[in-house]
Amino acid sequence: MAFDTTRVGGSGEPLPERDILDGFGLLIAEGKIYGADRNPDVLKKSGSGESFLATAVPPLKRLLAVWDRLFGNRVSPVELLRHLAVVIHGFEHREALLLFTRDRILYDCQIFQGKEAVGHFTLDLYRERDRIVPFLPFPTRPGRRVVYIEGISLTRQSTGYASALFRRYERLFHDLGFHLFRLKASLSVGKYYWAKEGFDCSDRKQFREIRNRLWDLVRRLDLPVAEQEVRRLTHMSDVAAFRRDIQIAVWRDREGYYTLERDAAHPDEFLFPLGKAFLLCAGQWDGHKVIYTDTPRRTGLVWSEAYLSHGTPTGHPERPKRLTSLWESIRREGMLSSLILLEPYAPAMEALHAVHDPAYLEMFREAVARGDRYFATRDCAIGTGSHAAALLAAGGVMAGIDAVFTDRADNAFCAVRPPGHHAGRAQAMGFCFINNVAVGAVYARSAYGVARVCILDWDVHHGNGTQDLFAEDPETLFVSLHEHPSFCYPGTGRRMDRGKGAGVGATLNVPLSPHAGDREMIDAFEREAVPAIEAFRPDLILLSAGFDAHRDDPIADLECTEEAYVHMTRRVLELADRHCGGRVVSVLEGGYRVESFVASAIAHIKTLQGREDTPCSSAGG
Repeated sequence: MAFDTTRVGGSGEPLPERDILDGFGLLIAEGKIYGADRNPDVLKKSGSGESFLATAVPPLKRLLAVWDRLFGNRVSPVELLRHLAVVIHGFEHREALLLFTRDRILYDCQIFQGKEAVGHFTLDLYRERDRIVPFLPFPTRPGRRVVYIEGISLTRQSTGYASALFRRYERLFHDLGFHLFRLKASLSVGKYYWAKEGFDCSDRKQFREIRNRLWDLVRRLDLPVAEQEVRRLTHMSDVAAFRRDIQIAVWRDREGYYTLERDAAHPDEFLFPLGKAFLLCAGQWDGHKVIYTDTPRRTGLVWSEAYLSHGTPTGHPERPKRLTSLWESIRREGMLSSLILLEPYAPAMEALHAVHDPAYLEMFREAVARGDRYFATRDCAIGTGSHAAALLAAGGVMAGIDAVFTDRADNAFCAVRPPGHHAGRAQAMGFCFINNVAVGAVYARSAYGVARVCILDWDVHHGNGTQDLFAEDPETLFVSLHEHPSFCYPGTGRRMDRGKGAGVGATLNVPLSPHAGDREMIDAFEREAVPAIEAFRPDLILLSAGFDAHRDDPIADLECTEEAYVHMTRRVLELADRHCGGRVVSVLEGGYRVESFVASAIAHIKTLQGREDTPCSSAGG
C-alpha cells in the first residue's frame, strides 16, 4: 500500500518533535535503534563504499538531527519501520533495525519464509550535498534524498518478490520526498532485472562503453541490427528491451552467472532476447532511478555540452552563451534535482531524410568539413562542430519524445541548438539547418504510432520552414503566434496562409502588431490558438518555444514578459491533459538577449513542472 501522509501529520506537514522522540523511545526500548561506525573489517557497504559496524545508541540530539535532515519529521520512526518491514509473497522482514551514523540511516533486516531465515536486506538512506560554487568543495547545501539499495539476497527463488517489494518502496519513498534509488547492479540476473525495472546507468561514459559492447556483439554474431538502432539507446531500460524479436544463446553456471561463450564452467544453454541476454552477461554497473522530482509533473531536460560546439562568430545572436547561461541558472536555482536529465543521440540519416532532402544534408556536411564559415546564407554561420551539433539537436527532440512515450517523464524541454523552425526541406536560413520540431513530429509517428500532432510555435519569427513542411498534411496542426510579417523576419505567416491541398485548414497563423505585449499575446492565444487545438484533439503537442518575443530581446519588436510564456505553458498543459495524456515536448528556438532568454526559459521549465508559484520577474514593470 502507498504511504499515507495523513497518518503522519497530513499533507506532508511535520510532526511535533515530541512524537518523533516518543517513537525513538519505543524503538530503543525494543532494541531496534543503534548507532553505526565505519569499520573496514565488516562487509556491509554504504552508498559511498564505506563499511559500518553497529554501535551504541547515539544521543537523541543526533537522532533528531539526522531524522529531520532525511524526513523533515514527516513520519515517525515507528511508522517508517512498520512500512519498511513488510510481508510480500510469503517473505517477511524480521529483526529489522535502524542504524544511525552522523549523516545517514541504515535499514537492516533478515528475510524469513515461515520460521526459516532465507535472506538479508539493507537500505542506506542519505542526502546528497550540492556545491553552491562550481568546482569548489565548499560551501554546500542539502541536495537530493537517496535510497541506496545496499543489497538483497535470497537463498530461495520467488518470482515477482523483488519487483513487488521495490514497487511498494518506490511509492513509499516517493511520498516521503526521496528523489532517487541508487544501487550497484552486480549479480548476473540483477544486471538485467534492475534495467528492466527502470534503473539507468549513472556513469554516462560507462553507459556508452556498454552500448559499444552491444554493437560489437551484434557485429560478431552478424545479427540483422542497424548500428543506428544501437546508437539511439540512451537508457539501460532501452537496452533491456532491445530487439525482443531476436534471440541468442547464452550459457549459465551453477551459481546462476551467464556468459556468451560455452565453457566447462558454463554448461547449460539458454535462449533469451538480445537485450536481456547481453545484460545477463555484462559487467556490473552503478544504477539510479528517479522516483520523485519535488514537482507535480516530471519534466525531462534534454541537454548536452556538444550543443556548445556549434560555433558562431563574435557578435552573432545565436551563440553558445545562451545555453551555458541557462544551464548555470538551472544549477544555481537548485533545479537539477527536480529535472530528469535526458541524453540526446544522433539520429539515423533515414529519419532526417523523411524531412530534408538527402542532397541538402550532404551539402551541409561538406560545408562544415571544408571549414566554410557560412552555409547557404550569411546568417547561418557554421564551425567545425556545427554539423554534429545540428544532428544532435534533432536527436535531442527524439530523445524527449522517447521519454514522454516510455513514461520516463510527463513532458520535456529540449535545450538544443542550433534552432530549427526556419529550415525547409532543402533550405537553411535564420540560424537554422535541420528542422528539429519537424523531425520530432515525423519520428513520433514512425516510432510510437502517433496520428495527430500539434506544433505550436510562439517564437517571435514565423516558423516558415515548419509551415512549408506540413502545409499539405491534415494530421499536423501548425499554429504560429508571431510578429506581423510586414515588420519582422522572415516576412511570412499571413492569416491567408491556411495550408495546401488536403492540409487546408491545418495551418493557423496569428500575426501580432509591433509592440504588442502580454495582454495582446494572451488574448490572441486564448481567442484563436486554444479553440483550434481543442478542435484538433492532438495525440502529441510539440512546442517551438522561442523566447524572443520578450520586450528586452534585441531583434524583434514585441513586448512580452515571462508572464505570457507562463500563461501559455499552463494552458498547453491543460490541453495536453485533456487530449494526449499530458504529453508535451518543448523545443528551444530563439531568444537572444541572454538575461531575458534565461528568465523566460526558467519560467517556462518551472511551469512545465507544474509549479504554481512560477515567478515572472519582469512582468508588469
